[in-house]
Amino acid sequence: MLNWLKIQRRWLIPTGVAALLISLLFSVTLHLQQKRREARNAPAEKTAGTKASTGQNLLRGKSGQASTADQIPGLPAGMIPEDRISAFSQQPAPAEVTGKLEALDSYQRKTEEGKLAGLQVVWPLYLFSSTRHGEDAVSVLLDASENGFGVIIKTEISLKRFPGITSAKPGDRIWLAGKIAEVDTHGTGQITLTTEFVGFADPKGRK
Repeated sequence: MLNWLKIQRRWLIPTGVAALLISLLFSVTLHLQQKRREARNAPAEKTAGTKASTGQNLLRGKSGQASTADQIPGLPAGMIPEDRISAFSQQPAPAEVTGKLEALDSYQRKTEEGKLAGLQVVWPLYLFSSTRHGEDAVSVLLDASENGFGVIIKTEISLKRFPGITSAKPGDRIWLAGKIAEVDTHGTGQITLTTEFVGFADPKGRK
């Protein structure tokens, strides 16, 4: 046996060294693959966190704090239930909505309009005109600017929920909270809003 080992040692030693090197190389390869997987996953997790932050920021005011009645200057008290108010944002403003779309080509505009549809906003507006529409609804046009040359907001308001709208006069400041349904950029622009909550700025006003 000893004689056999002596005879074979010339190739046994190199073979053992080679096996050891292969084992080390395999371990290093596995370690590098694990590092690569971790590196690939890190950007994905960061992106997911950024998207979540962006979505939350749409519902936040300029201060970076979640929207509440106290953080929206002039919002009539009790207009929106406290458990719903954080769903609405003053941004983007009506002029920002139409201005952004005007700057896009037809393909980009269609994509952006899809993103805007359903966006929940709360805006202070100025009554332009109102027309009775059936027994329960009033078709209302409002201006985003007090001077009468801003974006027009078109909506329908329920008389059963907000009967005071019939007493409002042109120029009265009225708050609307609802979802953007459609945007037309012609002229000064027009936004159709599906209204959920209405508030009157006049403390003696209609509820």
